[in-house]
Amino acid sequence: MAETQNEAPQPTAPGPRLLERIDWSVVGAIVALAAFSYAATVLYRNLEEISWPQVRHTIATFPLSHLALSGLFTVLSYGALVGYDLIALRVVGARQVPLRIAAITSFISHAVTFTFGFGVLTGGAVRLRLYRVWGVDTDRVLGIVMLCALSFWAGLATIAGICLAVDPQLVSALVHLSVPTCRLAGTMILAVIALWLVYVSIRPIRIEIGNWRLPLPGTRATIGAIFVGMLDVAAAASALWVLLPQDLHITMPGFFVVFALATVLGVVSHVPGGLGVFDAVILLGVTQHPSGELVGSLLLFRLIYYIAPVIVALTMLMVHEMRGRSGIAHEDDSTSATIIEPIIPPLAAIVTFSGGLILVISGTLPAHRLWLIRDFLPLPFVEASHFIASLVGTVLLLIANGLAHRLRSAWQLAIVLLLSGAVFSITKGFDFIEALACLAAALILIAGRREFYRKGGVLAGRLSASAILAVLIAIGASILIGLAIYRGVPYDNSLWWEFAYHQDASRFLRATLGAAIIVMFIASYQLLHKAPNISRKASAAELRRAKEIAHHSSQVTAELAFIGDKRFLFSQSGNGFVMYGVRGSTWVAMGDPIANNSADLIDLVWRFKESADEQKGAPVFYQITADHLPIYLDAGFSLIKLGEEAWVNLETFTLDGKAGKRLRQTKTRAEKANIEFEILPAAIVSKFLPALKRVSDAWLAQRGHREKGFSLGFWNPEYVERHDIAVLRHENRIVAFANLWRNTPASACTLDLMRQVPGAPEGAMEYLVLKLLEQAKAEGYKWFNLGMAPLSGLPDHRLASRWARLAGLFFRYGDRLYHFEGVRIFKSKFKPEWRTKYLAYEHGLRLPQTLFDIASLISASARRSTSDGNKEWSKDRAI
Repeated sequence: MAETQNEAPQPTAPGPRLLERIDWSVVGAIVALAAFSYAATVLYRNLEEISWPQVRHTIATFPLSHLALSGLFTVLSYGALVGYDLIALRVVGARQVPLRIAAITSFISHAVTFTFGFGVLTGGAVRLRLYRVWGVDTDRVLGIVMLCALSFWAGLATIAGICLAVDPQLVSALVHLSVPTCRLAGTMILAVIALWLVYVSIRPIRIEIGNWRLPLPGTRATIGAIFVGMLDVAAAASALWVLLPQDLHITMPGFFVVFALATVLGVVSHVPGGLGVFDAVILLGVTQHPSGELVGSLLLFRLIYYIAPVIVALTMLMVHEMRGRSGIAHEDDSTSATIIEPIIPPLAAIVTFSGGLILVISGTLPAHRLWLIRDFLPLPFVEASHFIASLVGTVLLLIANGLAHRLRSAWQLAIVLLLSGAVFSITKGFDFIEALACLAAALILIAGRREFYRKGGVLAGRLSASAILAVLIAIGASILIGLAIYRGVPYDNSLWWEFAYHQDASRFLRATLGAAIIVMFIASYQLLHKAPNISRKASAAELRRAKEIAHHSSQVTAELAFIGDKRFLFSQSGNGFVMYGVRGSTWVAMGDPIANNSADLIDLVWRFKESADEQKGAPVFYQITADHLPIYLDAGFSLIKLGEEAWVNLETFTLDGKAGKRLRQTKTRAEKANIEFEILPAAIVSKFLPALKRVSDAWLAQRGHREKGFSLGFWNPEYVERHDIAVLRHENRIVAFANLWRNTPASACTLDLMRQVPGAPEGAMEYLVLKLLEQAKAEGYKWFNLGMAPLSGLPDHRLASRWARLAGLFFRYGDRLYHFEGVRIFKSKFKPEWRTKYLAYEHGLRLPQTLFDIASLISASARRSTSDGNKEWSKDRAI
C-alpha cells in the first residue's frame, strides 16, 4: 500500500519510554520476594525461643470448642463473600445466574484466590468457567472480579476506619505514631468513603479501557457492598480472634485494625495468601513476646480459614468437572464435551504446585510414623525415599507453569511425578495425607487430560516472574520452617552424612541441598537456553506456494506476502494463506486471509487463532476490511477502527467538468515543467536500480525516517525488481517513482513505495498519482487503491469510545508525529470512495500492548529483513 499513508498506522502506540520498558511483572515479583524475605527474617528472629514441640503441643491440645467457633466464623465469612458476587452480577447485568450458582462460584473462587493469590488468573478462571454456561461473557466476568475486589477493599477500609477511630492504641504502638494521629487517620478514611458515596449519588461512574466498560455501583449498591465487606472482614478477624491465647489482653476493635493492616500488607506484597507477611504483622501487632501458643493459633487459623476451604473448593470443582454437564442450563451437551474449558489448566497448575509444596514441606518436618515401617523397610530405602520425594516436589513446583500453558509434556511428567510422590510419601514415613494429596492432584490432571495439547518443553519457555516468585517463596518457606524446627540442633559437618531413623535434621539438610541444586540448574538453563525463533522467515517452498495462491486471488494486497518479512499459515485445502509476523507474544496477521472462498477464509481465521494459542500468543488481524467482519466476530474478536482506505472508481474518474478542474491544473503545470511520466516494466527495472536507490535514500534522509515494513514495502532490490515502476523524469533524471501492484483488469491496481527527491517540481507526486489513474483506466482496471489514511473517519461524538476520541485527537493534533490530516487531504483530491479498515483483537485490556507490538513490528521488520540479506529470496529468484 502507498507508503505515504501506511507508514504510520500506529500513532497510539508511542515509542518505548522508560516506563514502557519496565517489566512490571518482574518488579512485582521482586517486591513480593523482598516482602517475604523481610517477613521471614522478622519471624525467624522473633521466634528464636519457640521450639517445634511447643507449637505441636499447642495444636494437639487446643480446645475443640474454640476450633468449632473459629470454623463457624469462617463459614460466616465465606457466606458473606456470596454477597460480593450477587451485587457484582446485578451491576454488570447478569441477573439470570441463580443464587445457588452464585454461592458455589463465590466460595470456590474466593477460596482459591485467598490461598494462591493472583485473583484475576485463579478466581477469574473459576468464575469464567462456572458463569459462562449461564450466558455471562468474558467482559462481564472481568467486571465481576473487579467489583468483588472493590467491595472487599471498601469493607476492609470501613471497618478499619471505624475501629481505628475507636481504639487506635494497638496500631499506634505497631506503626510508631501517636494515638491522635492514628485516630485522625481512621476519621479521614471514613470521610473519604462518605465523600465517595455522595459523589456516586450525584454522578454515575464507569471505568473504560478501550471498548471495555464497567459501570461502578451506585449509592445503594455501594452501601450494600460496604456492609457485605465489613461482615466478611469482621467474621474473618473473629475466626482468628477466638484462637488467640487467653493471656493476650487486647480489645477486639484494636485487633480488627491490626488484622486489617496485616491483610492489606499481605495483599500488597503479592505473596500468595500473604504467607509470612500477614503472620509477621499479627505476631508483632498483638504482643511484643510471641509464644508457642500464638504461633500454634496462627497455624490453626491458616488450616481453618485457608487450607480447609480450598480443599473443599477444589474437591467441589473436581466433582463438577467430572460429572456430566448435561443438566446445566444454557449449555449444549455435545459442545460442552469438546470446548476447552478455561478452568482446567489453571486448576491443574494450582493442584500440581500444591502437591509439590506439600512434598517439599513434608521433607522438612520431622517424621512421626517411622516406627510403622522400620521393621520391614531398610534404612537406605527410607532415606532415598525421603530425598527423592523432596526432589519430586521441587520439580512439581517448576512444571506447574507448563500446565498453566496447556503443555502436553508438562502434563505427562506431572502425572508420573505425582504418582511417584504418593509412593515415596508412604515409603519415607507412611505420610498417607501427602500421598492422598498427590493422588487427588493426579486424578484432576487425568480428568482434564484433553486440555493439554500444546507442544513444547515442560517449562513453557522462560518462566514468568510470578512463576519464579511462587517457586522461590515455596522453597524459602520450607527452608524457614526447617531452620525454625531444628534451631536447637548444633550444626556439624557430620550432619550431612548421618543416616539414622531419628536424624530428621540430616534429612532436612540433604533434601534442601537437592532442591536448591534443581532450582539452580533450571535457572541456569533458563538463562542460557535460547527460545526457538517462532518468527523466522518463510522458506522458498512456502513462498512458491503462496505465489501460486496469490496469482489466482483478487486481493491485490497479497503482494505484501513477498516483501520478505512474513511467515505463512496455509488453509486445510491449500488454496489460501495468512501472512503474519510475531512480536513478543502478539501474532499479527496482515490483512484478511488470502482466500478465494469463504470456507477457506473462515478456516484460516480459526487456524491462525489456534496456532497462536498453541504457542501462548495473542492473535490479531491488522488492517482487515469490512467485508468479513461477521467471521471475526464469530471467532471471538473485538474490533476497533484504524482508519479509511481510499478507492478511486476508475469507471467514473474524469478530469472533465468542474470536479476535475484542480487535477487538470496539476497536469498542465507538470507538463509545462517538462516532467515526463513513464512506466518501467519489471523486466528492465534492474538497470535503473542505482537511480531509484538515490531517490529512495534522498527521500528517507529528508524526512528523517527509517525504513518500515510488514504493512508496506520497503527498499529491497529483489522486491523492487518484482514490479513495474512508474517514474517521473525532470531534466533527464528520475525525481520520483512508485512501484505498482497489479491484478486482473477486472479487479484493482495499487501502488506501494512512493518516493521523490527533495526539490522535485511542485505537485510531482500528485501528478504521478494522476497519471497512474489515467494509465490504469486505459488498461481496463475498475478500481485504483490509494491506500489508507490512518485514524481518519473515526466518530467525533461525546459518546464515542475512548479509543475513537483518543485517536481523533491524534488525527487532529498529531501533525508533529505524522501528517494524518494531510494524508487524508491529499487522497481526497482524487475523489475516492472511503472504505473502513479495522483491527481485530481478542483481549481488551491487552490492547495497548497489542498496538505497541504492532508498531514495533512495523518499525523493525525492514531492518531485520535487510540485515539478513533476504537469503530466502536469493535461493529462488524466480519467486
